[in-house]
Amino acid sequence: MGVDASGTVAGPAAGGAAGTSGMATGSMRERAVNSVMWATVEKWSVRLSTFIAFVILGNLLSPTAFGVVALAMTFINILATVADAGFSSYLLQLRDLTQRAMSTAFYTTTAMAVGLAAALALSAPGIAGWLDAPELEQVLPVLAVYLVLAGLGSVPLMLLRRELRFKTLAIRQISATLVSSVLAVGLALGGAGVWALVVQTVVRGGIAMVVLWATTDFRPRWGFDRPEARAMVSYGSQALGARLSNQLRSQGEVFLIGAMAGPAAAGFWVVAGRLVATIVDTLTTVVSSVAHPVFARLQDDVPRLARALGRASALGAVVVAPVLVALSLVSAEVVPAVFGDQWATSATLASVLAIRSLLRSLTQFNTAVLLATGHPRPELVINLVTLVVQLGLVALLVDDLVIMAMALTAVMALTVPVRVLVVRRLVGVPAGTSRSTAAILLASGVAAGAALGAQEIFQLQGWAYVGMVAGLGAAVYCGTVLLVARPVLAEGVEVLRTTVAKRRGRTTKT
Repeated sequence: MGVDASGTVAGPAAGGAAGTSGMATGSMRERAVNSVMWATVEKWSVRLSTFIAFVILGNLLSPTAFGVVALAMTFINILATVADAGFSSYLLQLRDLTQRAMSTAFYTTTAMAVGLAAALALSAPGIAGWLDAPELEQVLPVLAVYLVLAGLGSVPLMLLRRELRFKTLAIRQISATLVSSVLAVGLALGGAGVWALVVQTVVRGGIAMVVLWATTDFRPRWGFDRPEARAMVSYGSQALGARLSNQLRSQGEVFLIGAMAGPAAAGFWVVAGRLVATIVDTLTTVVSSVAHPVFARLQDDVPRLARALGRASALGAVVVAPVLVALSLVSAEVVPAVFGDQWATSATLASVLAIRSLLRSLTQFNTAVLLATGHPRPELVINLVTLVVQLGLVALLVDDLVIMAMALTAVMALTVPVRVLVVRRLVGVPAGTSRSTAAILLASGVAAGAALGAQEIFQLQGWAYVGMVAGLGAAVYCGTVLLVARPVLAEGVEVLRTTVAKRRGRTTKT
């Protein structure tokens, strides 16, 4: 990345329509697939190491310890979204990115992060007393450091994503996760309790921030561009509203559960959610993390944007849909066996939250299209309405976590067609774009029906039941996909084959 005489960032970061007009479809697809491959390396490596540490920590620490940190992180995550102020989304979709714009965003987000972290640390005693969780008085000031680290890394992280430098992002996440996870397990074995989770979070954030600054050539310059700041605020306020409402929806659930039912209940909810999130992040965030910058580059070419949306949605669903459906069927057997009998409540919750996460994963690509094409307002409205409904349901049903999870899943199901219609009307993406994704969901449903039917006949228990669901479900799913969604598999195989062939060619030349 470089900066020309006018202060405009040159090279891949320029992005936008100007960069897209001269870019061949094959080149964009190759860069996108290359990014997906590195994002895959990142997510799978990170999630595998995180999951191993998670299993160990789940057997060493109590639900209350997880609940205390989960309550603290509701404040951290929400305040981190506020500190970003939607500026990273603004810079990501900006056609001509200047040094002054980046510096203005950096100084603003960093100052907000420092101010909010200080306010949170000073408020820790009051928050601990309010929530009747004394541990928060010591935990919150330490975790506030993570908020500052996130603010410092916001602009460099945006630049790497904009340039599709997912290899660098993979190195960042892998190194941060491995070191922090090993340290957390060591502390837990030494009896550190909740502090094992606190140190894990702060160390992960610190290493990630250092790697970001070491691998990007962005350095802020003195100066504050007021007109640019006003443009950022205009766009960012709406993008911030959309993201903040989304954060409040997810973090607010944990907060209300912890406040009304206690840290232990929050711990059960968080562990179930984290188990499901591990699968979703590993299988779909790989594609969605690349989708937003790619959609931004295609924002002025609606036909190509529609094809990219359809391809991303289908490829995101082709693996995650059957896995989440299978988890919903077998979580009651798997979770206690892996984490211990003390997490039986989380097992039941995970069976419901798996379906909810599947529905949420279907909406993330439509959300990315709205943000990438400069339409954050409808996403904000959808999120605000959903936020009010979901938090109301949590407050009403918190005494029965399973019933509450079912109600929240029903609400998520209603948002799927709404986002599809909004994208169709505002962006011009045809409704048929979702046809392949719908076919994949149908195949997942057929596989689940076959597994449940077989269970009625054989009445299997334990790991025999899990094996039957995995084996029979996979066979039926693959067969059904070949019948109803063959083009998705064919395209995925072709893109992978082409990419591997090109990489081999480069290696040979080298």
